Amino acid sequence: MWKKTKTIAAAVTVGSALLAGCGAQGEKPQGAGADAPKVQEKQEPVTLKFYTMTVLDDFEKYINQFVKKKFPHVTLQVVENKKGSEIQDLIATNDIPDIIWQGLTNMGGALADYDVSMDLTAIAKKQGFDFNSKYDAKMVDSIRSYSPKGELLYMPYNVLVFALHYNKDIFDKFGVAYPKDNMTWEEVIELGKRISRKDGDTQYIGLLPPTGLNRVQSQLSLSYVDPTGQKAAFSTEAWKRMFDVMKSINDYPNAPQIKSFGDVRNNFLTNRTIAMMPEILQLQNYDMAGAEKAGLRWDIVTFPSFKDKPGVGVGVFSDGFVIPKGSKHPDVAFQVMAYLSTDPDVQMEATKNGRITALKDNAKMLEHAFENNPAAKGKNLKAVFTQKYPDPILSSPYNATGLSTISSKMLDYVNGKSDVNTLLKQADEDFNKKIAELKAKK
Repeated sequence: MWKKTKTIAAAVTVGSALLAGCGAQGEKPQGAGADAPKVQEKQEPVTLKFYTMTVLDDFEKYINQFVKKKFPHVTLQVVENKKGSEIQDLIATNDIPDIIWQGLTNMGGALADYDVSMDLTAIAKKQGFDFNSKYDAKMVDSIRSYSPKGELLYMPYNVLVFALHYNKDIFDKFGVAYPKDNMTWEEVIELGKRISRKDGDTQYIGLLPPTGLNRVQSQLSLSYVDPTGQKAAFSTEAWKRMFDVMKSINDYPNAPQIKSFGDVRNNFLTNRTIAMMPEILQLQNYDMAGAEKAGLRWDIVTFPSFKDKPGVGVGVFSDGFVIPKGSKHPDVAFQVMAYLSTDPDVQMEATKNGRITALKDNAKMLEHAFENNPAAKGKNLKAVFTQKYPDPILSSPYNATGLSTISSKMLDYVNGKSDVNTLLKQADEDFNKKIAELKAKK
């Protein structure tokens, strides 16, 4: 049920009644497979409110052009996530959207706080849609990990790919060989130290941590909470290991202080003073063709791995769909989502444009990844698709708060402000206090 107002509870009752009473029969969407959701041959016009909680850079290119062709009776009305129309505002006014565009790693934020997301298990079964046959098992496990009950609250449209970017000019300048695929964190860190030096007035840095610590944390499957999902779990040897690895990145003579983990992206792409950047493949979220015209010579290798986890990359990062409880058209919303998520033509075009398919049987599509991006030409793309997903972390509605808590302590540690045991203990105390405060608000 909704957690905030009586109006919200009423919205759920209406949404549940609609879900129970509305079934679609008829022909199957072309190209979506034998277990694709069924669509009625004749449909009354319907408007679906499409709420963008995370960034969708081109709604027409990735979503609307396909929906208009496949579902001519469906109109998608975009509702932006901004001041006055945040999810809590929509809930309070009973203006519930039908589809929410959201990032999987953001499912532990407002959607969890307000108990927004519908479990898709029943509607998928009714419409003949099998998550396990469509997506990688670790993808399905990751989706379930965002629900304490193991529910399917999310359907992927694309996945994000991670890589170690490197600046060829910096390596050439200092006569150091480029990084290679399948390097460990220890190897990449040592390579970075060979680059880190001051040349004239310019400080070159070989390597900085990723912009988000959940990249590396997910590789090690480190949970923020204990098995109850209600208590901090930072004071462990596993978290200590991650802290030590991240600190070693900046552990060399005269290393400058790291003001923010977010600085790495600008310093690599624009200032061009960072030799290596382990991050989301920038072809997916930056104008790399423009960066090349501005003078950046770059390539990629696989994201650094851990010695005891060879070939294991970053956890599942994805953009996709949620149906909120109280949606007035859940069956039609599911049909639209399933089509966009699994249709070969939709997914091939998305993959060519840089939104890489989340489908399990994707080998042929990956051959065309980033095909429409001129900056992808000649880049070492095939290798980055070879890494495996790690096991997902434990579910908790407080994971977003846990990430912000541990990130601040990590920054203190890499800058030598305190010892690891003290900082992890402080992180536990701070996180437990915040959990208590969040519980009190519900």
